[in-house]
Amino acid sequence: MMKPTRSKNLFARRLLLWLPVALLLWLGLLLGCALPQPPLPTLSNQPLLIHNVQLVNVVTGDIVPGQSVWIEQGKIQRITTTANDFAADPATGNWHQINGNNQYLIPGLQDMHTHSMQLAPQLQHPLWLAAGVTSVRDMSGCMAASDSFVACSADRKRWQQQLQQGVRSSPRYPLQSSFALNGGAEVPDGMPAFLKLQSAADAKALVEYYQQLGVDQLKIYEQLSLQQFQWLAAAVTENAAKPTGITLAGHQPWLVPLENAIEGGLKSLEHGRVFLFECSTAIGPYKAQPIREGLITALVWQQILDSQDEQLCQQKMQLLAASDSWWSPTLLTLQLGAKAMLPQFRADPRLNTVPWLLRILWQADADAMAERGRIVDEQGNAQYPQQQAFALALQHVQMAQQLGVKIIAGTDAPDSFVFTGSGLHDELALYVQAGFTPLQALQTATLNAARYHGTSDRSGQIAVGFDADLVLLAANPLTDIQALRQVQGLVIAGQWYDQDRLMQLQQFAIGQAGSLRINLQLMSGALQSATFRQQFAD
Repeated sequence: MMKPTRSKNLFARRLLLWLPVALLLWLGLLLGCALPQPPLPTLSNQPLLIHNVQLVNVVTGDIVPGQSVWIEQGKIQRITTTANDFAADPATGNWHQINGNNQYLIPGLQDMHTHSMQLAPQLQHPLWLAAGVTSVRDMSGCMAASDSFVACSADRKRWQQQLQQGVRSSPRYPLQSSFALNGGAEVPDGMPAFLKLQSAADAKALVEYYQQLGVDQLKIYEQLSLQQFQWLAAAVTENAAKPTGITLAGHQPWLVPLENAIEGGLKSLEHGRVFLFECSTAIGPYKAQPIREGLITALVWQQILDSQDEQLCQQKMQLLAASDSWWSPTLLTLQLGAKAMLPQFRADPRLNTVPWLLRILWQADADAMAERGRIVDEQGNAQYPQQQAFALALQHVQMAQQLGVKIIAGTDAPDSFVFTGSGLHDELALYVQAGFTPLQALQTATLNAARYHGTSDRSGQIAVGFDADLVLLAANPLTDIQALRQVQGLVIAGQWYDQDRLMQLQQFAIGQAGSLRINLQLMSGALQSATFRQQFAD
């Protein structure tokens, strides 16, 4: 056999030397090119006449058959009986007519707890629209004017403007949120010192800072002390008289009693664990110390569940019901602990809508939850207190509804195994499982959402003068809440998406989730974000 010549060896060494350089150049070009954009509306900024539909009245629960909805400039101009369309306007031909085929028309759904990334146009917006979600309350934001990973106020406002123009497929973003305020450890070096919130003066400066960034609500998080929360509450109250007032919303901080959170003006409390803790008579010693990793173990969870006091629970819920605060249970966030050990839960077919980078993190999260969340008895049998906690949270949601607590539906997408878009269908189905009527469940994502936003005079129901955010369904959701999964068409801000276009949006998102480029972009954005790196390290 002939031995390689010196020149061939030299060529091989040079090739090996340049391959990494070439790969980096290729990756740079790949990341530097313009990102693909999702399909645009079927019809944009044209007068629409959706005729022969059954209107779902989410206020009364009535179904009104044989109706036509006239839409122009993003608003519902009038509602008439289909048989009288031409009598209502002899120039009907000026309106683009859409046959509703006697299907059901509901107001656009609103997901009241989400988190948008910079790649939301590629990964999240298409899925929201395909699921009939026309509005989201984003519960995350940026610490500065821009970020490489998280969507900022300016990004969301730009997307919304482009939606109105018909040049972007996006949901509405009615409110803008700050980054999660978590006591100071979340603030990376180089950011303004007042963001660490070490004094009342810091709180005032923080409120003014976020107002300049176009923020409407400050996201409250777990590790705020009672003193820090009170500083913020005072600063927000002082600021409330200004035209661009700001509110508090988010988690109930671990060291802040529910009474103080409500008194301090926390407009919404997030997640189903709120009353799991509040209704326990054994939680006191744990609430007396700062929250930390490992404080609430599986054994402690069992102790919390074994010490539930129904009378105490009612008192806490009545306190919330009598206030101006709302509750977003996000029951889906409790499912991971209850179902992480189930193979069918971890093999959901919708995983193809999730970037593989996130899928890896989701599965690792499920592994950790299944391992840490179990109690093994002397016989070697495993028990999972989170399964009992999830069942109890369903009872709490029903009890809260009966006691008059104001509830808005949110998902926390894209938290682990919470699917963007269809996750809202899952959440509402859980409310029905808990005991809500389908109408009550639907109201949490339509009428109640509008009331929370302060837009109930123009959104959340189908009425003349209201925003033309509408979803066409094949079946009656007041009979079966699962009908929400059968979206046949969508109107948002007057832009029309037919079923084919909605399917194209779904396929676009699936393609992007599996794209090497998008996953590299996701990783690159996370690594470049100082606030994300700090949060991950924390």
